[in-house]
Amino acid sequence: MGKLHPLVNYFLVGLIFVTYLSYVVYYGFRRHVLFFLHHGLFNHAISAVFVVLAVITGLSQATNPYVQQKVTFIFLFPHKWLGILLMLYTLATFPLIWIKQKDLNWKIGVLVGVVGLGLVLSVVIFGWLLRLMFF
Repeated sequence: MGKLHPLVNYFLVGLIFVTYLSYVVYYGFRRHVLFFLHHGLFNHAISAVFVVLAVITGLSQATNPYVQQKVTFIFLFPHKWLGILLMLYTLATFPLIWIKQKDLNWKIGVLVGVVGLGLVLSVVIFGWLLRLMFF
């Protein structure tokens, strides 16, 4: 199951990054263009499934003895917990955006997008640092 972690992540990272970027664009700049909101909501729904799969496969991969021997704690610990935090954040913000949609305050919408982008980028950076240890 752990061998699927990179495959699930490559799809998820693009999807979830575009999701939060869509929210920043819609709530921050283009409130009159509903495409960005609908695009973000559709991607958010799909991301909710894939982020759970990414965390499950990642935790499975972390138990691999080769990974435990090769990877340093300084990169694995933040990557694992930021990934779990990203999962919880994605699952918690989806109902908020889904229920409020156009009625959500623009400041909250932009904040949801910016925090989401920050979490995605931090998980990806630590993940690539881990990946570089295997080359």
